[in-house]
Amino acid sequence: MGFWNNLKNILTGKPRSSTEFVQKFIKDSKKSRVQFEIIENNEILIQVDSLRFTPSWFKVFDINKTEFENGFVIFFIIDQKKIEKDKRYILYKKSELNLLEFDEMHGDTPIRTFARFIEETDDAIYLGKEMKTILDGIYSSNEQDPQALFNLRYINVK
Repeated sequence: MGFWNNLKNILTGKPRSSTEFVQKFIKDSKKSRVQFEIIENNEILIQVDSLRFTPSWFKVFDINKTEFENGFVIFFIIDQKKIEKDKRYILYKKSELNLLEFDEMHGDTPIRTFARFIEETDDAIYLGKEMKTILDGIYSSNEQDPQALFNLRYINVK
């Protein structure tokens, strides 16, 4: 059965499950700059960026470049003007998550970036679990089966 699913995915090129999305992201991020986004109600909950094509992350955060050079960063951004009322921030403060934080300006808007760096991996289950850990710490829903959109954003690097 796995063979037929893989063949179908190759022929259609469209992931059918969250694990397939993460697998496609890992594969594609080795060739070009891709961001993985989880979106609900037009709001980006978290993003994942490959560090292979974005060395700027190493300038922003003081992390070991050798250790994370081809790894990933899972992050989310909050407008600092509204941070105290932001439900992700409130949940984050109550959680046991330990993320790196960086304050900066985006145009005229002060923002805070929360990030976790992950070493290089080809394991979609591992990367997915790391993403879920962060989501569980910053997101809750009253819905019994909340729906989120998965998006792979391909960014041209010049």
